[in-house]
Amino acid sequence: MTNDTTPAVTEFGAGALDSADEARMTVSIGGKLTTWVWTFAGPGHPKSIEQGNRISREKLHDSRMKEQARVNGKKWVEPEESVDEARARNVRMIAERVLGWTPVRIDGEDLAFSTENVTKLLLDPRKIDIYLQALEFLGGERSFTKSSATG
Repeated sequence: MTNDTTPAVTEFGAGALDSADEARMTVSIGGKLTTWVWTFAGPGHPKSIEQGNRISREKLHDSRMKEQARVNGKKWVEPEESVDEARARNVRMIAERVLGWTPVRIDGEDLAFSTENVTKLLLDPRKIDIYLQALEFLGGERSFTKSSATG
């Protein structure tokens, strides 16, 4: 506070409010950290924006279909989603945000980064641990804050 009881002005650049464009998740196996690191697109990254736009278009389409049913006097029945469909939807959401990973060898074979390999790995029910790690990382409030996105 200044002497005349006027609060001091807080000043910072607008970029200080921005989330990180990328963040890294260190994979753990059996509760132990590895050197395998996945890089994810942050909220303001073009891949994340593209994903958000796709989801918005899907929701708008659903809303139009519901409204059309209502206007036509038909009952709207929400499509039922199976467990496998829900997991596939979640895996797609994760895979769309993975930008890459550090080199890794699994069972003696190099596993190059590709969206297909991310999807294949995460759809395998035996790989639930890495699937949950990725979901939790993307859902974590602090994953893309600039101070924690680099660690």
